[in-house]
Amino acid sequence: MSETTNSNYLTAVFLGSTAFVFLNFGLPIRADDLGITAFGIGGMYAVFTGTMLLVRPVVGFCLDRFGRRWFFTFAFVFYTVSMFVMAYSTSIVDFYLARFLLGIGASLMWVSARTIVVDLNQKNGRGMAMGKLTTTSVRGAMIGGMFGFTLLGFMPMQQAWVIAFLGYSFMALLALVWSILKIEETSPVQLAPSDTLPRPKLEWTPELRKVLFVVFLSAFASALIEPIYLLFLKNKFDLNVLTLAVAFLPAGLVHAILPKYSGQWSDKWGRAPIIAIGVAFAGIISISLPFFTSIIFVATAYIFFAMGWAMASPAEDALVADMAPDALRGTIIGAQEAAAGIGAACGPLLGGYIYDNWEHHVVFIVNGILLIIAAILAYWWFADYQAPEHA
Repeated sequence: MSETTNSNYLTAVFLGSTAFVFLNFGLPIRADDLGITAFGIGGMYAVFTGTMLLVRPVVGFCLDRFGRRWFFTFAFVFYTVSMFVMAYSTSIVDFYLARFLLGIGASLMWVSARTIVVDLNQKNGRGMAMGKLTTTSVRGAMIGGMFGFTLLGFMPMQQAWVIAFLGYSFMALLALVWSILKIEETSPVQLAPSDTLPRPKLEWTPELRKVLFVVFLSAFASALIEPIYLLFLKNKFDLNVLTLAVAFLPAGLVHAILPKYSGQWSDKWGRAPIIAIGVAFAGIISISLPFFTSIIFVATAYIFFAMGWAMASPAEDALVADMAPDALRGTIIGAQEAAAGIGAACGPLLGGYIYDNWEHHVVFIVNGILLIIAAILAYWWFADYQAPEHA
């Protein structure tokens, strides 16, 4: 069952992820064209992440009691509706509604998908499996991005936006149908007799609290620049969204390829060193980004920024998974997603405020310093960590 289920859920993730490159590039610029402020754009990201903050822990709790299959499947109902609303959004209220629906869908998909990864893989293979999940999602997003950016080459942003998101809505509908037909249950609680797999109580151990703080801090730091770095580059170099997309294509390829392999590094050499090196590397690059005078230098630097995150993300996911007892996998991963959600909900608003009211480069420096702090803490706290026997 493992190989078939692994292939089937990755196909659904691929189909459901097609919107996200075009969305991440296009949303700030589309909103800016409609006259929405940087603070309002930050609010769009805060609505998305705030929704995930509330929904993810509930999803994780339910996964451990009712199984993974239908929560994963139902994610694509919200994706389908969200993309349809996004296609016709012309006001900040429209965008906030679309982002709210997308936040529910993302919560359902990512918590259940990461829990399925833990179900299907032993400790010594989870880093690679988490990386494969990431690369599958990114590859789907890049192919979807090619569709959206091709439309931009032939028509104005307003028209391309509608057609692109109607297409993404259709792809999410395909993911829904595929999941209904193909996804199998993987929960050990659902598959094993209840008397052979007792349900332990969640213990907030010092290690769990520390790793959740690292997750929070790195997510908060990253979210500071998420809504505004494209606006910064667009205004600094006077570039359109299509040119920006081409400039950042190599970094996207890094995310589409490297995590599968960097996940194996954490399986071989430990989680903490890979997290620390990757996050610190991304932090150093972030500090330097606003001081480059050519988009070519920025695009090159962003490749190394992407390499840092591609190293750290699968290792961080695997470290959290190592701490989860069989019967609490969903709950622990939901807690991880909630910690990331708190950081990601606060970051865009503060980042947008700094961008509107201070020198634009300040937010990049703050981002970099916080990432370096997160890297130091990850290595300090987990360099000698040994996963418990249940992992």
